[in-house]
Amino acid sequence: MKKSTLKVLAVLGMFSLLFVNTVSATTESTDDPYTDTDTFSVTLDGSINADGHAELSWTQYDGDLKWYKVVHSQTNTDAKYPMDGYVKAISDPAVTTYTHADVKAGTNYYRVCTINTDDLRSCSNTLTFEVAEAPADTTDPEPIYDAQDPYTDDPAIVMTMTGNLNTLGKAELSWNAYDGGDLKWYKVVHSTTNDNAKYPTDGYIEVYSQPDQTSYLHTSVSEGTNYYRVCVITTDDRRGCSNTVTLVKGENDVPVFTDIETHWAKEYVEDLAEKGVVVGVDGNYEPDKPVVRAEAIKMIMVGLGFDEVTCDSTLFPDLNSDDWFCGIVTKAYKKGVVKGDDGQLYPGRNINRAEAVKILLMVKGVEPPVLDFNPFSDVDYVQWYAGYVYKASVLGYVEGVDGNFMPDRDITRAELAKIVSLATQ
Repeated sequence: MKKSTLKVLAVLGMFSLLFVNTVSATTESTDDPYTDTDTFSVTLDGSINADGHAELSWTQYDGDLKWYKVVHSQTNTDAKYPMDGYVKAISDPAVTTYTHADVKAGTNYYRVCTINTDDLRSCSNTLTFEVAEAPADTTDPEPIYDAQDPYTDDPAIVMTMTGNLNTLGKAELSWNAYDGGDLKWYKVVHSTTNDNAKYPTDGYIEVYSQPDQTSYLHTSVSEGTNYYRVCVITTDDRRGCSNTVTLVKGENDVPVFTDIETHWAKEYVEDLAEKGVVVGVDGNYEPDKPVVRAEAIKMIMVGLGFDEVTCDSTLFPDLNSDDWFCGIVTKAYKKGVVKGDDGQLYPGRNINRAEAVKILLMVKGVEPPVLDFNPFSDVDYVQWYAGYVYKASVLGYVEGVDGNFMPDRDITRAELAKIVSLATQ
């Protein structure tokens, strides 16, 4: 039987490493460990699809591949890895496609750099995409239809929605499952002005096509009054919308902590509090307390913009369906960030500084280099965490103290708050 795991408040902070100004998570050191060669190359092709995403494909490299590195720049027509970072790393030579969703307005340059096991590098031709600025007020995933409404209201479709603002100021919404057998979509609708908002007239913020998907966490709750409804769209274009859930978020919803006024981590903790990442306990943040694994996972995942998903308590024998962290651990597991230790999650075990840095970089999708030198006096380059620690220092997240990193020391809530805050700027 699973033990009931801790009911801890979700979210906290990391080590008083001396941190410097942050850099982009995909920007590498100017040190270049690779040698350019023209003995092999791949040819890159692609286009911008209807969703505004860059669909890229390239010819397969048939040698001893270490990585394909997909490089994106808005300034460098000759961008390459590692100097210009990367947006995707692929180690399977047969995988020769990638869709980049984060295409920016303006000029976008793409290349694929092939790195082989001898650390030879060859980069493809450059693809250039010009993307126009998005028109103002187009935050909805679909156009907002005014008079054009292709759906017919059906009073026989009865939906009930409930919701509340959680301790992080996010809207937790749920509704009854539609059992008509002809579901096309659930459309979650949000408005700050219309208490009878519906799809498509007022757009939508989330869409589901599975009847058993009956909950949604909205992280971008506006200050003031927020109206929510869910609309069912059937395959024959009938529509039924739920009652309206009204949630009011005030300016004072950001927690104020009395125990960080003179603490070195004050600005970082307050930054995460404003972003809805951390809460606290009875008005205190407890900055110098150690962080347990469940707390660190949630703080890093939420801090870097990931929401929890439906809990899968079968992933670990020490994970329970009613654990506050189950949904975010499930997301971290599906993202490949959390694999456990000997099959166990150990959510209540303290996490050390090396482990926290590794999770942070994995969530950001940053790969560690293989080292042949010690990045800190107390970090041997053969250790599993050496590449992660070095990478964190290159990215500007950590500098260490007196040449030491102290990887085995438990991370504190203040210390973790600092690197998460830096990593989100």
